[in-house]
Amino acid sequence: MSEAVIPHAEPRGAVHHEVGFIRQYIFSTDHKMIGKQFLTLGLFGLLMGGVLAMLVRWELAFPETPVPGLGWVPEPTMFGGVIPPDTYNAFFTMHATIMIFFAVMPIMVGCFGNFLIPLMIGARDMAFPLLNMLSFWVGACSAVIMFASFFVPGGAAAGGWTSYAPLSAVPSYTGVIWGQHLWCISLIILGISSLMGSINYITTIINMRAPGMTWFRLPLVIWSLFITA
Repeated sequence: MSEAVIPHAEPRGAVHHEVGFIRQYIFSTDHKMIGKQFLTLGLFGLLMGGVLAMLVRWELAFPETPVPGLGWVPEPTMFGGVIPPDTYNAFFTMHATIMIFFAVMPIMVGCFGNFLIPLMIGARDMAFPLLNMLSFWVGACSAVIMFASFFVPGGAAAGGWTSYAPLSAVPSYTGVIWGQHLWCISLIILGISSLMGSINYITTIINMRAPGMTWFRLPLVIWSLFITA
């Protein structure tokens, strides 16, 4: 005797809304999409930092020789494609800053952390999805401020890799005022972004592990991200 199978009916009044492009790809709260956004930011930083590294290497290999294709860059940044000492110092400084804070950190911590933590501990998402989204966009704003420092009077920061005083504190040494200020503001904002991410990582790992996922069963990747946070 056959039995009729009644398909599962959805609750009355249930409405499905298609998630738009902006909500899905721009202001997403999904941990995987945010991980991809951090990856995109990191790859862009890697590209820009790599370009600056090539310019530094060009000047070391061919001193006072015009860089091919950059004769259009206005003075005093370049003089007919030739990199002057002040610009060389700025490129050297910004290469280090961009590679560490806007390439390595977004990829190694932002991308891998957001993408892997929920998957490897059995959680559906991060503990605070909205805070997770904000951490990326605050970091993106920090990157915009850092790159904008190239276009202010005096140029970008030129205090060296670590921007130790007095090179970073006395404008008469480098001729840079606003660029160094924007450098500091950018990294302060990036620190706020990192703090948001750290709160999310720590809370997620402590409170959202799957049943049976004890501390000593956590993958070493999760341990490293937890300690980093």
